[in-house]
Amino acid sequence: MIPADKKVERMLTVARMYYEQGKTQNEIASAIGVSRPLVSVLLTEARECGIVTITVNDIRVTAELLTERLRARFGVERVVIIPDEDIDDNTNKALAARAYAEIFSSENENARLGVGWGSMLDKMASYAESLADVKKGDGRIFPLVGGINSVIRSYHTNELVRILALKSGKRPAFLYIPALLDTNADLELTKRTEPYALIEKEWRAMEQAVVSLSNFPSYPDLGVKSFYGDRLTERHAVGRILAYYFDVNGRIIRPQEETALQIPIDILRCAQVTALCSGQVKPEAVAGALRLGIINTVMLPFGLAARVADMQ
Repeated sequence: MIPADKKVERMLTVARMYYEQGKTQNEIASAIGVSRPLVSVLLTEARECGIVTITVNDIRVTAELLTERLRARFGVERVVIIPDEDIDDNTNKALAARAYAEIFSSENENARLGVGWGSMLDKMASYAESLADVKKGDGRIFPLVGGINSVIRSYHTNELVRILALKSGKRPAFLYIPALLDTNADLELTKRTEPYALIEKEWRAMEQAVVSLSNFPSYPDLGVKSFYGDRLTERHAVGRILAYYFDVNGRIIRPQEETALQIPIDILRCAQVTALCSGQVKPEAVAGALRLGIINTVMLPFGLAARVADMQ
């Protein structure tokens, strides 16, 4: 039986806020002065009595709706959703290929591009290696962070830059300084050297950047215990961009002593930043990263996009 008029009006209000405005159930509950469980009940009843109908016929249509919800909720300029493949690795490879095609398109061939580290950047480099053709370009490409002593190529930033430069035609600049120094004094001394001055010049002239999102805790953990103590767990870290850790509300969590050699956030914010998310990234990490206010384009698999959109 159709509910009373007042309840119908409240169901309409809740449904519009949730499905059209992209608000969470907690945000709706606060706005109309009811409990979050009641909002959930109202949404369920709105579907049951026909106020809301959900039809999933074409993944492209559903992806468009998800895109608009994520844009409205997080204020990100552009959301690119990749269909899920049979296994996560194939999905991640498809995402990396799409990212390479966009970032190294003909319209960006002369751009100055900064490159981060992580598994998705490694997959993008692997995709570039598989291409027979070499693009033409007159831009620059360089690391956003130093490298670490690891057997994982994902964190050898100069190697990632070398591969991408070789295939894109961009002229590389390398950073022969470790990402993690022993003390803040070492970091400050390093910042007064010529190699740092040269890379900082590249950062300040940068037009585009591409980074990979990671969960917290992540592998490798970058020696977080020695730099952060218990801060990351106490302040509920959910993810990492470069060597910056953040919580779900987009707050950077600073170490006890700054020792990481990486692009400053205020400089990174001046570029067009594309963030790549593998299927293994948690929704909380994506949400926190988008709330940092530095990402212009986020690229992620369909299933992950749906989980981020449905976060309470």
